[in-house]
Amino acid sequence: MKTMSLIRFGAAGLAAATLAFASMAMSPSHVAEAEPPKVDEKAPDFTLTDTDGKEHKLSEYTKDGKIVVLEWFNPGCPFVKKHYTGGNMNKVAAEFKDKDVVWLLINSGAPGKQGAGKETNVKRKKDWKIERPILLDESGEVGKLYGAKKTPEMYVIDTEGVLRYHGAIDNNRRANRIGDVNYVRSALDKIIAGETVTTKEEPAYGCSVKYASPGR
Repeated sequence: MKTMSLIRFGAAGLAAATLAFASMAMSPSHVAEAEPPKVDEKAPDFTLTDTDGKEHKLSEYTKDGKIVVLEWFNPGCPFVKKHYTGGNMNKVAAEFKDKDVVWLLINSGAPGKQGAGKETNVKRKKDWKIERPILLDESGEVGKLYGAKKTPEMYVIDTEGVLRYHGAIDNNRRANRIGDVNYVRSALDKIIAGETVTTKEEPAYGCSVKYASPGR
């Protein structure tokens, strides 16, 4: 009888453990994060608010026939500074201002992290004469959705909402020199001309995106 009871207990315990494991695997905290978008695939939609309180929705821009550039931004990062203090990023963006291109800066820094916070970004927007919106993503949700790891890190999305370029802004990975090849400019020129983007990906360089620490 004792043997039978132990067998029944063992079977019941195994069933309970299996059920508990299944429940844990299905719980939201154990669901795998979505894969970041790949080049030549649909870019995920999102909505974020900028430092002026205006909402921006990616799909609204592409629906209106706009090409969209996403630039991951951190005003405290030396690699970001090199492109703004010398005027490079503003210059490239200005070239496409009247060509149905929307250029959005996204700061995924968590509160208290380097370059994060509305006040800091409002100040830098003025100091660096940035005419483009700076969107705040303090939760890091959009940054992680796109797999953004560096600042600056660039994404060029065509009018169909398809990601056509992802990676570095240019070909000089130093913190004090601008490259002689600008990948974003090249991608935009190709898309506007109705041609295939030839350089689709280049590893992004710069500072790490200042996401919130795990568990916070």
